[in-house]
Amino acid sequence: MSKYTEISFQYYPARVNSNEPLGIISLERFLISTKTPKNSTKAIFDQIADAELSGDKKLKDELKQNHLFYFTPCVYVHPFRRYDCIKHFTGLLVLDFDHIDNARDFKYFLFDEYKCIITAYISPSKRGVKCLVKIPVINANRPWEELVAKFKEYYFGIAAEMEPYNGFCESTQSSVLPLFQSYDPELLSRNDPDTWATKGTKRGNFSTTPTLCKPVIDVTYKEKETLIKIIDRGFRNITDYGHPPLRSLCLSIGGYVASGYIPEHEALQMIYYEIENHSYLRKGIRGYKTTAQWAIRAGQSKPLTLNNRCNG
Repeated sequence: MSKYTEISFQYYPARVNSNEPLGIISLERFLISTKTPKNSTKAIFDQIADAELSGDKKLKDELKQNHLFYFTPCVYVHPFRRYDCIKHFTGLLVLDFDHIDNARDFKYFLFDEYKCIITAYISPSKRGVKCLVKIPVINANRPWEELVAKFKEYYFGIAAEMEPYNGFCESTQSSVLPLFQSYDPELLSRNDPDTWATKGTKRGNFSTTPTLCKPVIDVTYKEKETLIKIIDRGFRNITDYGHPPLRSLCLSIGGYVASGYIPEHEALQMIYYEIENHSYLRKGIRGYKTTAQWAIRAGQSKPLTLNNRCNG
């Protein structure tokens, strides 16, 4: 935990319209308070979760904005929470996913898949996931407009990876956006994250779900047999650390699903069977199934064909 004490950021009162920081909190303390908040605050989290389940967005927002502290993990500002008041960046970036039915499993998937994630935890509604990502610390010796643009290059670099996942929210491209208190006793964290250094640019509006292509081909028996062989060969090639090769294989399978070679549910059944009976992957069935599910759905944004066949 020693490296966490080297990172700190500002926190604000439980009034979202207040733009003046109250003080500074270390990342280490932030993680501890997210895992074990005060008992009085836990009741607020329960009310927020109930409001989410009932679809009462107004009540949910009111509870968050009037009862929870909030943070700006990406930047230091003075005196106010505004772009033109940014003094320096912290080397952190926030990812946010909303309205996810299997938020707990998705949290584990993201944390296992992306080693640049320092921490991943459930949002106050219990149907979202928040992540803090390590990025290079941006040199502050330049106008604030250039600082903000530099930060967004890293944001859109990782957003290109996150876009296919359901619930991805692009609002955290704003480095001064409030990050509200949360509560997750199963918060995940690592002390030795990689640094996300890939840059990108905004490509129009990011969508929250992949664009799925409807099947438009008649699949032959030979093509179905070829696809089965691809899956079989892919699993035979997995001998150790399973997430990267499984993710790569299932992204491809998602492409074939999009082109109509195999229905998604059938592809998932085949992949799940292989995971359950694989000598290495069956050691972590839940995590690998989650990886497979998200990769197959993400892969459907890029249809693939067999034997140079075209969809017309």
